[in-house]
Amino acid sequence: MSRARSHRLITAVASGTALATTVLLTGCSSSADSDSSSASSSSSASSKNLSVSMVTPESTGEYYGAMYCGAKKAATEAGIKLKIQGTPETTVDAEMQVLQSVLATDPSGLLLTVWDNEAFNQTLKPYTGKGKPLVMPDSFLSDDNYLQSIRTDSYQSSYDAAVEALKDFGIDSGKVLIVTDSPGNAIQSDRAKGFKDAIEKNSGLGVLKYQYVGGDSAKASQAVSSAFAANPDLAVVFSTNIGAGTGVASGITSSHAKDVTHIGYDTSKAQVEALRAGKYDALIGQSPYQMGYDSMELMGQVLSGKKDASSVKEKTVNTPWKLVTADNVNSADSAKFLYSTDCSAQ
Repeated sequence: MSRARSHRLITAVASGTALATTVLLTGCSSSADSDSSSASSSSSASSKNLSVSMVTPESTGEYYGAMYCGAKKAATEAGIKLKIQGTPETTVDAEMQVLQSVLATDPSGLLLTVWDNEAFNQTLKPYTGKGKPLVMPDSFLSDDNYLQSIRTDSYQSSYDAAVEALKDFGIDSGKVLIVTDSPGNAIQSDRAKGFKDAIEKNSGLGVLKYQYVGGDSAKASQAVSSAFAANPDLAVVFSTNIGAGTGVASGITSSHAKDVTHIGYDTSKAQVEALRAGKYDALIGQSPYQMGYDSMELMGQVLSGKKDASSVKEKTVNTPWKLVTADNVNSADSAKFLYSTDCSAQ
């Protein structure tokens, strides 16, 4: 599937955001505590009475594991107790149950990542209505009822990756397939749109209808097989999440499709291994550790009184990302964008 090509590096760094070294998390499950007893003695006594809850989907995955590492580090530095809870999947119902149980404990602050940016609006209003701070690493709410969202620029990263693929991979004809999540996932919709817009504005390639598979690998594999059967000139497939990417790689292999460029989002261990094996041509690596750290750091500043919530003017802060290829995957810079669940390497 992969052909030998030269690759140029893309790295987007949001202004005012320092590049955090990606660290790893050991043994993160759907529930973890960072106790204030391990905080430095410089932490104020009042901060030790504060508690923050963090709720995410996919709590056992490497992406959120890296995010937990960052949040736990910042919580320890602030002397604030952090409790992490999540679900093994990405469904709204599963996360809603977890979120409602967390809200019932009335934490001092809440870090929340959601896949559907509309489904949780009403549930969170009573909490934020009391003046409790809500910070959202890697997501946001459609009603803007949160303090800040710290995330990758999903549209621009995907747009730039598509432009780079056209140049570096010498793609000048054929069809493009985008495999993504449902329209309710605004972040993944932005990824799909960014890639589609770049293809349409910078090439004559035709973009096929989106295939909505969620994170279901089996559905993604079938979508690719069906698309290739109907479009033997399929040249590019873009997968917007880890599950979809796994399925796309399988579908390309089972279809015996040659010279199909596969660009995926995220850099889990399995994806990186697949990149090295030629099942991906490029991966868009994010900065989940920094998202977790910066979100918890902001939360700590607000809860401790070091920063007034009203002074937080930027609704969205973008973190760095990088296009990882077979040519640069072993570089020291790329290592910062490869996800893992081992915090000890910080």
